[in-house]
Amino acid sequence: MTDNLSLVQKRRQHLQSAVGELGALVIEALNRSVDCIKRQDLELAERIVAEDAAINRHRRMLEQDCLVTLAAYKPAGEDLRAVGACMELVSELERIGDYAADVARIILKNGKTPLPPEPVAAIVQLASDAIGMLAGTLSAFTSNENEAAIREAVSMEEQVDREEDAFIEQMLSRMRSDASFATTGTYLLWIVHNYERVADRATNVAERAIYVASGYTPDLD
Repeated sequence: MTDNLSLVQKRRQHLQSAVGELGALVIEALNRSVDCIKRQDLELAERIVAEDAAINRHRRMLEQDCLVTLAAYKPAGEDLRAVGACMELVSELERIGDYAADVARIILKNGKTPLPPEPVAAIVQLASDAIGMLAGTLSAFTSNENEAAIREAVSMEEQVDREEDAFIEQMLSRMRSDASFATTGTYLLWIVHNYERVADRATNVAERAIYVASGYTPDLD
């Protein structure tokens, strides 16, 4: 019985570590997408879109690994919750990776049309906050942190929402006063919404991490 428990725990640690590795790939893609916006680097945008396929493949392999663990090792209690959470989180992370690719596609669609520096700076700030939330929640999950630490990791969720609301109002105001800004403004609104969704999904990660640690799922959104 002791040996079986040890094997289950090793499998759980392996899966949580693998989720962390997938998360690192996603965070790298997000950071590169921010760099892409700042520099309007079309070549980098193309690479981000192309490399999204690797994140998708990683997700599928991890899902299979989780299923094998459930079938072969029959985890229970906190270990079962952790393996189930890993299955859900790989899906969340794959979708978050899509946001980085979506931002890159918008940059490609915009082409060489200059993006105004002030909205870009606001997007970079919001993106940094959202990516920080995701990194914090993933670290808490892979390190089996307690509920207080997990909640702290997503404490900026309301701040990100406020930043998006203010950004939307600024863009709409400028679009109303300057019709020629409509296309660029629309692209910027699409971009900022992708990063706000990163923050939303970071709270989903936090909810699953708290479920593993405590056995209940809070509503953090």
